[in-house]
Amino acid sequence: MVKSSTGKKRDANRTKASILQSAISEFALRGPAGTRVDEIALRAGVNKSLIYQYFGSKQELYAEALNSVLLTITERSAHNSQAFADAAAKGDVLATVRAFVESHLSLLEAVPEYPRLMAWENLEGGRTLARLPLQQTYNLFLKRVQEVLAPLAKAGMLSPDFDLRQAAQAVIALTHYFIIYRGMIEHLFHQDPASQQTRGAWLDYCAGMLLSSLRPKPV
Repeated sequence: MVKSSTGKKRDANRTKASILQSAISEFALRGPAGTRVDEIALRAGVNKSLIYQYFGSKQELYAEALNSVLLTITERSAHNSQAFADAAAKGDVLATVRAFVESHLSLLEAVPEYPRLMAWENLEGGRTLARLPLQQTYNLFLKRVQEVLAPLAKAGMLSPDFDLRQAAQAVIALTHYFIIYRGMIEHLFHQDPASQQTRGAWLDYCAGMLLSSLRPKPV
């Protein structure tokens, strides 16, 4: 039986998707420099010639993998606002900030390849990030931070020199730390990063620290 052109296209799309997912896993595990095309092909169960046929080069495949994960994060982030929105509606500022940090941490836990890829990419100087359309992801994140801080602004509790970008970077740094530095948390600070107690205590501390840094300093 001869396959139709539509069937061939479906097969090609499935193969390309399998290669891309395998590449995401390998790049997240080993970084762009340490990943070999042979290993991606082995994981995907394809001949490595297909990788060059579909993506051109390892670098282009890496860029596609990074962009794919960024799109996943953007899509999930758009639907990940309800928890801290509910907290904000109750008027509890500390709970609102905590719920936002937890929302971002949960996002990283749901897509573990993202923080790993971002760590590798930044170690390489962010050259591939500079080629990708990141502004949508960043603007969405800033919008979410603004929503969280709206009750503080309305109550006059924000410091006059408050910088939204600095606050956004702090949330990113704190949540990425908890995901990437699990070995340090366990072996240096002797805490179990997988336990809900450690996770909850970290969220409480982060929320309190962020809130105290946002408030105006007493005269």
